[in-house]
Amino acid sequence: MIGKGKHTITLFIDLNGIYSIKIIKTDEINEQNGLYFIPKKIQNYNSELNAIGIDFGITECCASVIRKKGPDFVVLDDTTGLRTMPSYISFDEKMPKCGQIVVDRMRYNAKYSVYDTKRIIGKDLESILIDPLWPFKVLNVGSNVVFGIETFNGKDTKFLEELSSILLKHIKIKLEAYQNTILTEAVITIPSVFSKKQKEATKLAAEIAGFETIHFLPEPVAAAFAYFTEIEIPNQSNILICDCGGGTFDICIAKVENDQLQILNFDGDSYLGGRDFDKILFTHFSAILKHKFNFDVMKSSKKYVLKKKCQEIKHKLSASEDDWLDIDDFDPNIDGVIKISREEFEEMSSNFIIQMKDVIYQTMTKSNISKNEITYVFQVGGGCRMPMIKKMLKEIFPNSSHQCTLYPDWIVAHGAALYAYQLKSGKDVRNEQDDKPKISWLNKLFK
Repeated sequence: MIGKGKHTITLFIDLNGIYSIKIIKTDEINEQNGLYFIPKKIQNYNSELNAIGIDFGITECCASVIRKKGPDFVVLDDTTGLRTMPSYISFDEKMPKCGQIVVDRMRYNAKYSVYDTKRIIGKDLESILIDPLWPFKVLNVGSNVVFGIETFNGKDTKFLEELSSILLKHIKIKLEAYQNTILTEAVITIPSVFSKKQKEATKLAAEIAGFETIHFLPEPVAAAFAYFTEIEIPNQSNILICDCGGGTFDICIAKVENDQLQILNFDGDSYLGGRDFDKILFTHFSAILKHKFNFDVMKSSKKYVLKKKCQEIKHKLSASEDDWLDIDDFDPNIDGVIKISREEFEEMSSNFIIQMKDVIYQTMTKSNISKNEITYVFQVGGGCRMPMIKKMLKEIFPNSSHQCTLYPDWIVAHGAALYAYQLKSGKDVRNEQDDKPKISWLNKLFK
């Protein structure tokens, strides 16, 4: 049943002819238009301010702190020692585990695992597109969406705010160890299409994690701040920020004027990120395994092996013209591979590229700006590594200067830390979204 208000309904049909429906309550979309003072790159920062920025991503998290020479990134993942950490949680033991260790154990421990919390937090049940690979159930408790999960101690239900707080608490602990102090204030980035309800739910998660003062910053704006410290952007420049993260596709159009960033408009799609390209490959390979090799991966725990392999193949196809899936990873009695070319992958993904173009043109229309007026295109997020997305952007904006950092996965946390420093150093900052904690029944329940 669809609730009251305006909705956008999109029908998806995959390669097997299976369809799904996405419903977005459009009147809840929070267009965070505003004015921001652009952080300046300075010679020596005051590291004692403990300015921290958190990219609380749908698929990965990253955190940055301001040290003397600028933003520094904190190792978040205990397993890999990397600065990015998969947004996965496992309840197979008394103390929840986060990160790559959960991903690596998905084949045998999937039933204890949860992910995609940020993709769902603050949404109504009818607006959630159910993923058949989710090992958890999505349920309604009163008016709240919860996950039905397995834990080491049996079945349980978890609020999305509680689950998100576990990830944020893990990040907070890592940051405090790195800074050797207790931290109570943070800038946390959010998708530009987050509704008011999603922001409130994320704020509550941060409160439960122990943060007392929370500043929200749209992810594309955070990325723009990072670019501004590396590139001299002339006054009156029009900028399009294309953020293709793991779970969302965000477009922001802004104007630079007198050291300020004027946001002209935001738009995006919360079901159009890197993970959705993984699903294209998953559908392709699972169909071949089933119909050609009589192996139904959806009836096996190896579906999580295929899920991980598809992400790896997607990454490789950004650097190589072709790649393959080893069949003996799924059936040891068959020695062979299923090949796929970059061209085939791009053909399968063509509808996603069309959807992305639609978002870009819609944002330009709402901003009352033409493609020829875009001076710079900032590419953000791991999805922008895909040649098909780079090609799309250059075809739409042939005369613009295209900027893509070598580390698109870190750039949002980088900009968030710069914004945090600006706030804590007492600089004049417009459109500050400062949320003080308030104790609710949900807080008390989780503490």
